[in-house]
Amino acid sequence: MEYNTITAIDIGTTKIATVVIKYSKPGNIEILGHSVVPCKGLSKGNVVDVEKTSEGIKQSLEVLRDYYNLNIKSAFLGITGSHVNFEDRWDTLDQVASTGVITREDIIKNPLKNSEQQIENKSILHSIPVGYSVDGSEEILNPIGMHSSNLSVRTHLISASPSAINKLVQSATNAGLISDGIILEPLASSHAVISEKEKAEGVLMVDIGGGTTDLMFFKNKTVSYTGVIPVGGYHFTNDIATTYKIDTREAEYIKIKYGSAIQSQKNNSAESIKMKSELSKEEIDVPIRELIRLTRDRSEELVKLIAIKTKTIDFKENPNYRIVLTGGTSNLFGLEKLIANNITSNVRTGNPKDNLTQDIKINNLPEELKNPRFSTVLGMILWTVGGIMNETSDSSFRPEKIEKNDPYTYSISTQIKYLIDILNKFFNNIKKTSQQIINNLSKKGGQQ
Repeated sequence: MEYNTITAIDIGTTKIATVVIKYSKPGNIEILGHSVVPCKGLSKGNVVDVEKTSEGIKQSLEVLRDYYNLNIKSAFLGITGSHVNFEDRWDTLDQVASTGVITREDIIKNPLKNSEQQIENKSILHSIPVGYSVDGSEEILNPIGMHSSNLSVRTHLISASPSAINKLVQSATNAGLISDGIILEPLASSHAVISEKEKAEGVLMVDIGGGTTDLMFFKNKTVSYTGVIPVGGYHFTNDIATTYKIDTREAEYIKIKYGSAIQSQKNNSAESIKMKSELSKEEIDVPIRELIRLTRDRSEELVKLIAIKTKTIDFKENPNYRIVLTGGTSNLFGLEKLIANNITSNVRTGNPKDNLTQDIKINNLPEELKNPRFSTVLGMILWTVGGIMNETSDSSFRPEKIEKNDPYTYSISTQIKYLIDILNKFFNNIKKTSQQIINNLSKKGGQQ
């Protein structure tokens, strides 16, 4: 049985999460190792300090080497931030239905075609077909098998700042890594926490990361909206740290243990907690209800921003539409209820699962990874393996042109290049053999 190894790194505002897996057809995944280390080089999802980001990546790789004896040479990298851009575009596909009907090969042309096009000051990350028009009839989800040569496609294009991509890749390069490809983080997270049934009926994924909250809405099993809000879990933590002049690590612990998004009996407690001031180095008593007021205010702000960003999604008229929360701060007490009171009651928190899809199964998912804070990095793995299994060649994969021999290094571009080289050698040998036969026949003809 053939095995391949993939590494995914979620480089976030507060942490760097890395997962290394081994997979085999038909889609069995085995976790080889994972690590989580702090990250201090990002702000609101953007790399602002390449050196600090690189140091964090190095630390993550050291954990994998020391604890799991894994020497990682390349990885897929996750990206998000306010620089990410989204747009829908209609394109006409040329030279389709050459066999009389529209084929899968005709459909595959579209992502490849769009990946070669340019968006001003942006680099295309993903090209996702969301609908087709056949002979002027729109809202066609799957045109394969239809008789027509007039095919147009509506594509959801996701692009990012070349500068932001370069800083991310440079951070990895400085840590001794080669980039196998760049993946949009909310797209990755959706693979870990949303079911195909939810994607068909209508679902908004809200991924609350450290520096941003990423939004992605699915309907009819495809993306129809993507957005980024520059508010994340770090802002909750920072509110506590700056208000009480305490260390951010202590503020993070307090947020997780005492934070709340809603008014409740817990909020009215007269109990106080002790914090150590960074300025005076003395302990201070802070009433829990005062602390919770901070996290509640920030939660209400975030939910309002989500409602504004998704105002075109009519949850009231579509009761089957659902919101799935994920990311570390999705565990904040009362957040589900706050969203239920303000947007839709059809809401749940999504944890990564080992058998979310029928085609891919993670055999030994550790309990510590079954947490919303690891949705992105596990989603990156699922997205990548799914792409390989489906033999995709869409523009989602943007690997560097590199040669790699290490057993813990894998990239789709390398696989495709290898196959192309084999085919080229095969056809060249046929050409040489054919030429030799022709030459021999010519010599015999001349002798006669």
